[in-house]
Amino acid sequence: MMMMNIDRFISARKSRGLSQAELCEGICTQATLSKFENSGKAPAIRILTQLCARLNLTLDDVFPVNPPAQSKANHLLDAAEFTLITSEYEAAKKDLAQVTFDDLTTEGKMQFYFVRGYLTALTGGPIADALYDFNLILNDLDDNHRSIFTLLAYTGSGVAYSRNGEHTKGEFFFQKVLDHLHDLPLKDNKSIWRALNMLFYTAEYFAHVGDYKTSDPLLDYGYEICANNHVTYYVARICFRQAENAKAQGAEFATVQGYLNDAAAFAKINHNQLLLKRISDFNQ
Repeated sequence: MMMMNIDRFISARKSRGLSQAELCEGICTQATLSKFENSGKAPAIRILTQLCARLNLTLDDVFPVNPPAQSKANHLLDAAEFTLITSEYEAAKKDLAQVTFDDLTTEGKMQFYFVRGYLTALTGGPIADALYDFNLILNDLDDNHRSIFTLLAYTGSGVAYSRNGEHTKGEFFFQKVLDHLHDLPLKDNKSIWRALNMLFYTAEYFAHVGDYKTSDPLLDYGYEICANNHVTYYVARICFRQAENAKAQGAEFATVQGYLNDAAAFAKINHNQLLLKRISDFNQ
């Protein structure tokens, strides 16, 4: 875990005469900034980048202990992972393309393959390419299956197969993940990103095969994680999936519309135009 120079961040803010509310205006909530300054809970990398830019700081000023090459590679990887989460796939590909692979640690290489594999699976790329990346994690870099990247690779393999119409093969991998989803660590932003990733795609798969008794509780748990950790960038997708599930199960109009209204509200907060279009199409 990277060591943060929060004192330098706070000093830069105060030297410019900015209150927390003034610094975070248009970028994030004051609560997000307060948690960062008071307890070291770092916000999403793109939020932190904008806050630093407003203070004329770089991320290296806030995370000074990483070697320059490794720091740059890690920042790009985190940016790619975040844009993957927010469905900005082209932006994620651009960030990933700038990563110097040889500068990465073993963990960094697993993160690289995990992000690239998901991008391939989610954008209709060749299934063999996605599975190749996941197999590099499972059979080479994490062959003892002790890290979170094994579960991410299982989930990604399930996504790849299910998006390819091979649901039986997809379920094989989602079942490997299912029993672990309520025990995932939620210690920092990155672990929360990854837990929500696995919860969402597993819930989505079981909804696609009509198993709402499995899908609905996973979505509820994902929503709970978002609420408890003040995460907005995933809750919109969860609410929309809840609306789809509710409609498929014949729920009352008001119930479905309640989920859609929540999804639209959070999508607007996050400027997620793709999801807003899907919500509009769903309503019509």
